[in-house]
Amino acid sequence: MPINRYRIISIEKTAEDVKIFRMEPIDGRLLSYKPGQFAFIHLLDSEGRTTLKRPYSIASAPHAPYLEFCIKIINGAMTSQLEKLDQGATVGIEGPAGHFFYGDQRNVGLVASGTGVAPMIGILRDIAEKKLEGNFILFYSTKTLDSMVYQHEFENIQKINPNIKIVITLTREQPVGWKGELGRINQEMITKHVIDPKNMDWWMCGQMEMIKAMKAILVELCIDLKRVKMEGWG
Repeated sequence: MPINRYRIISIEKTAEDVKIFRMEPIDGRLLSYKPGQFAFIHLLDSEGRTTLKRPYSIASAPHAPYLEFCIKIINGAMTSQLEKLDQGATVGIEGPAGHFFYGDQRNVGLVASGTGVAPMIGILRDIAEKKLEGNFILFYSTKTLDSMVYQHEFENIQKINPNIKIVITLTREQPVGWKGELGRINQEMITKHVIDPKNMDWWMCGQMEMIKAMKAILVELCIDLKRVKMEGWG
């Protein structure tokens, strides 16, 4: 696939060790993609040659005039270099790629942990923008309130499209006045918020430990795994 040059237009630190990068194409031709897909970010040398590349889920929705990536900054070869980039820096973008995308299904269950919420926010933004009818729910597991990304956007998305429901669960703290869920996502939590999980298409993204646990739960709920898309790491 060809590599297109993009300019970083904003960098936002949104949670512990997480940054949101927004970028626009230098030639004005924005990548065409489906919600949930990923692209490769290329770090470029002074002559425009690739020095490093890694795949990252696209967090923006196709109607946005920019690409957005939600990236956890860890002590790795790629993210340690991304952390040094400033607004105005140029990177290469290759893509899109991946079969983990949304195709206007109307009964949708999304499950994410940590920055696995990146493709999910792109899917929800698309559903909200189109004001689709149906039943859409996101189960989002995060350690603490400080580690949560897109916290302020969740409420707005649900206002734009009331068919969207977002369930947040905290695994390592119980703040005073917290009205959300606590602990890891489990079968009881799903059946509490979803009337008929067998009649939904499911997407899961996050650490492989979570993916394996959720797959077992969906099997227990008699959900056809042909209706489940999974994307994990670690």
